[in-house]
Amino acid sequence: MSIQEKFPDVHWVWKGGISFVYEVHPQIVVKVPKSGEFEQDQFQKELEVYKAFSRHPPCPSIVQCFFYTDNGIFLEYMRDISLCSRIQNNHVRDQETSIVIEVENLEPLPLRKEWMNDLAQAVAFLESLNLAHGDSRPENILLDRNRIKLSDFDCTAEIGSDFEACMAPYGRILNGNESDQGRRGTSGFLGPRTEQFALGSLFYLINYGFEVYGDRCLTDDPREHGPKLVDLLQNMEFPKLDGDPLIDGIIEKCWHNQYSSIAELAAYTKTILDRTDGRSTPNRPSSRGGA
Repeated sequence: MSIQEKFPDVHWVWKGGISFVYEVHPQIVVKVPKSGEFEQDQFQKELEVYKAFSRHPPCPSIVQCFFYTDNGIFLEYMRDISLCSRIQNNHVRDQETSIVIEVENLEPLPLRKEWMNDLAQAVAFLESLNLAHGDSRPENILLDRNRIKLSDFDCTAEIGSDFEACMAPYGRILNGNESDQGRRGTSGFLGPRTEQFALGSLFYLINYGFEVYGDRCLTDDPREHGPKLVDLLQNMEFPKLDGDPLIDGIIEKCWHNQYSSIAELAAYTKTILDRTDGRSTPNRPSSRGGA
């Protein structure tokens, strides 16, 4: 018998990869694992991360945990959609290729800077615990109105662990010039390189309104877009940045592993919140479409 059948008055909120989420209070949800062995194992990994969090003052940019048991994690209720859905709601796509041909709206520049800083602070907090999120992508970033917080820690592991959840464009395969990060053709090891690369691609998404290369056809066959994207990122070939110079500079440095730590990146994003220098990116209605 499912939880919904056992407790019909409990409001189901979300079905994730490894768990179900239910509302237990207007401000609290409980996350419970699915029944499969893999899902149970991943849930226990996330549980261990929340145990580590509980030994430190809470980070305001991470979804707060109020209580946990072996079979449930009680979290603050982020009542709106994920960053992924928020961005995609502004897309007009080509029906055949799924390429973004128009971005109907960009968030205001001050809010975009705030989101950048919130995400950097969250990942820096993990780094201070010798942890890397390992799966920083828009599906794992939740919103409550305009507040943004990092969530989903089942792929989080100690810095130096194998990078398992390497999903382009928030992760990339190593090329032959990065032997210090791992073997060519692998994802390498979790650390500042993997985390700032993911942040760079998230910052791109937030400020351009679509994912890296999401506004253009990379191949004649749309089904080959993904593999081509993986190849381009492995070879460190990135789209041209033509937005706010200050933000573009941060994205460029993240993609090229030029921050020695996430703490260094977070210290810098904090300084840009009140800065107005640089050319602001307008809320332009169209993306940079084309091949």
